[in-house]
Amino acid sequence: MNHYNSLKKISFGFLIFFLSFWEIYGFAQERFLIPVGQTVGVTLDMEGVTIMDTTDVEDYNGKRHTPAKDAGLRSGDIIERINGIAVDSARQLEEIVNSQGSNELEIIAKSKGNEKHCRTKAILSQKDGHYRLGIWIKDAASGLGTVTYVNPETGDFGALGHSISEGVNEEVLTIQSGEVWKASIVSVQKGSKGQPGELIGVFSEGKEKIGEIQSNTTVGLKGKLDKIENFDVISDAIPVAERDTVCEGEAEILANIEENKIERFSVEIQKINKNKSDSKGMVVKINKNEKFIHIKFTLGEKKFIF
Repeated sequence: MNHYNSLKKISFGFLIFFLSFWEIYGFAQERFLIPVGQTVGVTLDMEGVTIMDTTDVEDYNGKRHTPAKDAGLRSGDIIERINGIAVDSARQLEEIVNSQGSNELEIIAKSKGNEKHCRTKAILSQKDGHYRLGIWIKDAASGLGTVTYVNPETGDFGALGHSISEGVNEEVLTIQSGEVWKASIVSVQKGSKGQPGELIGVFSEGKEKIGEIQSNTTVGLKGKLDKIENFDVISDAIPVAERDTVCEGEAEILANIEENKIERFSVEIQKINKNKSDSKGMVVKINKNEKFIHIKFTLGEKKFIF
């Protein structure tokens, strides 16, 4: 997968650090983490192969078929096994389907958290002479995001503050593995009312990997750095506050909006969300004259049609 040569256009949110997005209750002792605010490149290998959309396949008689759609497969479904063989990539799916030819295929997919069993036959496409199911799929994605904190003792880090989701229902994307890379911001697109601003950045030259992603959760990415020195942190470790101890008033955020430089920005916490089951923690006003980039992380992706 080549994630590095194209410009990555992204938008994402900054979190107030001391409201840790992994809620911690009943501390036996005070816990310290380092606030970061560093932009990084992210590459993700998905679990199974995700269907982006269904389409038709034209056979050698000019007739159009929709085998996947007719079998009950839909956008957002994750294909996990075909005829008992685990599917880990788009290339593997193509190999399995073509090796089976016109034989019936038993497809096991995950749909909205539930297992789905479908049966269908691939169609020999007049377009390229390959057997096709009539689906657009993806098996990997890449983009940029912000690391919120790192544990100075373990190298564990948290990033984004929200899940990487997809589909109309914003389902949390299931990932198999992922990597973190050095990145650099090259320009800023200012936001306007109702329209988030954007950062435009690139994976740094040399493709320097700096850590692993272990999970994608409702409150962000979780992983481990190869070494903390990979970040140019501008703060010492500070104690983590529980949600109900955070107060409204003046605060600071750390953000990287120019090349690799992390800066401090003045903000005002206007409202605290006391609902501990909600990943959205607070309403924050950016003080006048401060630059600010808002809210949502997006991923570039490679799509394949089968």
